[in-house]
Amino acid sequence: MGQGSLRTALAETTARLREAGVASPRLDAELLLMHALGWDRARLYAALADPLPAEAAAPFAALVARRLAGEPVAYLVGRREFMRLDLAVGPGVLVPRPETECLVEWLIARLPPALGGRGGGAAGPRVADVGTGSGAIALALAAALPGARVVGVDRSAAALAYADANRRRHGLAGRVALVRGDLLAPVGRVDVIAANLPYLRPDQLHAGIAREPREALAGGPDGSDGLDLYRALLPQAAALLAAPGLLAAEIDPSQAAPMLALCRAAFPGAALGIERDLAGLERFVTVERH
Repeated sequence: MGQGSLRTALAETTARLREAGVASPRLDAELLLMHALGWDRARLYAALADPLPAEAAAPFAALVARRLAGEPVAYLVGRREFMRLDLAVGPGVLVPRPETECLVEWLIARLPPALGGRGGGAAGPRVADVGTGSGAIALALAAALPGARVVGVDRSAAALAYADANRRRHGLAGRVALVRGDLLAPVGRVDVIAANLPYLRPDQLHAGIAREPREALAGGPDGSDGLDLYRALLPQAAALLAAPGLLAAEIDPSQAAPMLALCRAAFPGAALGIERDLAGLERFVTVERH
């Protein structure tokens, strides 16, 4: 790590991360430096001309080395923001992605008034977040829908430990239940189903996500199309989703057509759709049961 100002440290680190193929080198450099300093972004930018404090130099260098070795920046700083919620994350749980916020926003926007949507009454929906991981979707929906009764389901005890810490951090332990189980097996009748299940084909796994749990990423064994878990989920969802009811599921853009076919078979007569993510990619399949 070169000597000099905080601005120099940021520039040098950004260059090193970019050369290593990191997707967001400047942002990662800022997050690691803020973490080493214990500062927020406003304080960092107000002091860019100042020298890098001696006591922060070694911790910052160690964080950068670990990032260059492939550790997710969210694991290194122990947190990730999702829908303005500060969430604890770390080894054993998937790092929430910005594109998944679009799934939450669609569900909130499409919620019927009868279930507490825009212009509706005080009654809130019964919500199931399948594959809740860190609790990102469940907590975001609970925070946005004060009357909602939310349950987050996951097979991973490690992931549920993070979700539990996050619901307590945000004062939502009384409104978000967490259950260890398989898909919708522990869940009864619901009005809303959110699903961000593992959906990558095994051949899509790469070094940039190697430190995150494989079981939270790959949607099947070698040779699968990544939709194995959704094939199991959709018949359960069809049996449990009320009318009116909503389902939104995150997928890989290459899976839009086959996933629509699976939804059409499970929900005959329902309104189906494809929603795009922040990059304009076909990222979500939606079901509206009227």
